[in-house]
Amino acid sequence: MANDSLDLQQYQTEDGAILLQHEGGVVDPYFAMKALLAADELGLDAKPAATVWIAWLQPRQEANGSFPRFIRGKNGEWRRFANADADDSTMALWLSLLYRVYGTADNMSPDLQQSLRKARKALLRLRVASGVFHYARGADLGYLMDNAEVLEALRDDCHHAGLGCQQADQLERAMVRVFWNPRRHVWRTATHGEPAAAFYPRSAAQLFPLMAGMRLPPGQPGLDDWLNGEGRPWLMQDEKKLDFAWGLLTLAALKSQREDVARQWWERAAPSRLGRRWNVLEEAIFQGLEQRFNPAEQEEGK
Repeated sequence: MANDSLDLQQYQTEDGAILLQHEGGVVDPYFAMKALLAADELGLDAKPAATVWIAWLQPRQEANGSFPRFIRGKNGEWRRFANADADDSTMALWLSLLYRVYGTADNMSPDLQQSLRKARKALLRLRVASGVFHYARGADLGYLMDNAEVLEALRDDCHHAGLGCQQADQLERAMVRVFWNPRRHVWRTATHGEPAAAFYPRSAAQLFPLMAGMRLPPGQPGLDDWLNGEGRPWLMQDEKKLDFAWGLLTLAALKSQREDVARQWWERAAPSRLGRRWNVLEEAIFQGLEQRFNPAEQEEGK
């Protein structure tokens, strides 16, 4: 991981848990892991926060290889209160996080090595005949965004352990077959039951293949097309149309060499910081962009 530190003082408790929201009482492992991985991608050192988080979360892994959501009781103890929103994404992020923090399994404790194997095995069980992954055992439904995160995890598995290489190639091809609509030049968000028009999931999902580093199919609209159309509410931070600030999508802008777009999000999202539309993922991305764009820091670096 990198050098400038991610500051989760307002989100991480003394025992290592990472809260979903500032001064909240809920832990959603998906958002915590996504925040740590995004911070790393943006050049922040997330390892100090990640190692204590991993130590907190690993003993709470369930028999299915995934991690539920938690709530803090009146006595301060954490208790399970809901399944993971999506097991495939949650386990994929766990694999990616362990590899990004420790590099190889040899650098992990025996407990973490076992946890890694458990999550990998359970994740691969979610792959179905079409080649994509369903979000949970027994669920007849797969999501584009989840599969993009699984693809990244399989690539991490390939890079750090020499495993998952063939599965990653197969998944990338399957995602195009299953989710890409060549007539409309748009990505389907789910294997069936397309949701009504809304920023989430339909509009946001269009950038996930780009963020995952996929080989994009012919006819894939460019970032500017998205920004001038369904992505405009995001660029303008239109609170009437956005459930969250969606800073995650700045990663797509940066991969498209559009730092100007990422900077616009950083400037326009700032008033929402620590508000109802803010969570630990938004905070991690905001900090990562702040180190790039903060004028005072840039002046000091001259």
